Amino acid sequence: MKRLDRKAAEIAASLQTAKIFKKQGTVTARLGVVGEKVETVLGNQQYETKNEVKEEGSMVVTNPGGEQYVVKGATFAARYEESTTPGTYHAKGYIRAINNPAGEPIVMLASWGEDQNGGADCMIADVCDAEGNNLKGEPYIIDAQAFATTYKEVEPVTA
Repeated sequence: MKRLDRKAAEIAASLQTAKIFKKQGTVTARLGVVGEKVETVLGNQQYETKNEVKEEGSMVVTNPGGEQYVVKGATFAARYEESTTPGTYHAKGYIRAINNPAGEPIVMLASWGEDQNGGADCMIADVCDAEGNNLKGEPYIIDAQAFATTYKEVEPVTA
């Protein structure tokens, strides 16, 4: 498994001009408990990463494929909106994403301080606004299958 630096200049430059995608569909989410540990296991039962609820108001999100992850409260509010079904939220976030440049399984130190693993076909993404601007500067891995089922390429929204 090849280790990549998520802050590498090549990754940052590629993400600046990468295609823009919008997360599709709905997720379930619940309020996390500070100190709760969450392991992200992909639909194919492959381990991706682990995280811990570190702040009050953080949410534990479950994607349609079953993988769970922790999202800070303010980030959750910016990326999801409540649906008419309690505990279910519509995605509204945008990212720029590139194919794994290594072409082999990778590992990166994630912004939450744990390693994140990805397959040879995974994507590397960073959060942006609808115009494709204001990248967060915190690239992370998205499993290829999860990406294919939850993201759709979009044109930048113009004001």
